Amino acid sequence: MNIILASKSPRRKELLEMCNISFKTVVSNIDEKEIENQILKEKKECDIYTQADTLTASLAYNKAKSVSLTNPNHIVIGSDTVVASDLKILGKPSSEVDAYQTLIQLCGNVHRVYTGVSLFIDGREEFTFTNYTEVEFFKYDDCMENIIRDYIKTGSPMDKAGAYGIQDMGSLLIKEIKGDYYTVMGLPISSLYRKLLPYI
Repeated sequence: MNIILASKSPRRKELLEMCNISFKTVVSNIDEKEIENQILKEKKECDIYTQADTLTASLAYNKAKSVSLTNPNHIVIGSDTVVASDLKILGKPSSEVDAYQTLIQLCGNVHRVYTGVSLFIDGREEFTFTNYTEVEFFKYDDCMENIIRDYIKTGSPMDKAGAYGIQDMGSLLIKEIKGDYYTVMGLPISSLYRKLLPYI
C-alpha cells in the first residue's frame, strides 16, 4: 500500500527517507489557525503542556484525515510540532523580531517540544499519538546574543516552531535535551516506524 506524508516539512521527509520508506508528499488544506483557536478555547482551563499535547494531536489527526479523504487506498501520515514554554505555546515566528524575542525568552530555561503523529489507512484512523522532549537552552550572555543574531540572519528560524531547529545552527543554543532527538526535529521516527511496520 502506498504511503503519503501529509506535510511539506523537509525534516520529516528526510527522516522517512533515512528509514528507506517509499512515500510521496501531499500537503493538507486544513485551516491550522482555526483548529488551534478551537483547541485553545476548549482547553483554556488546562495548563500549557496539556494544551500543546492536545493541539499537536489534533493538527496531526486533521492533516492525515484531510489528505486521506482525497487519497483512498493509501497510508497517510500526518504530523505537527509545537514548542511550549511554561508561559505559552510557541509556533512559527511571524517576523525576525518575533524570532529574536522567542529565542531570548527560551534562554536559560527548559521548554518542551511536542510532536503529534496520526496514521490513516483507507480513510480510517489507525492511531494518533504524541511525544514530547524537554530542551534546555544555555543562559543568555554575549555568546548567545551573537549566536541568535547570526542564526536569524540565515532565515532558518522562520519556518520552525519555537524559531529554531535542533538539526541546524539552532543546535548551538541547546545545552541539554531529555527525550527523543527526532521529536524535536519534527517526527518521532523510531516510535512511528514501530507502529507503521505492520502495514509496510
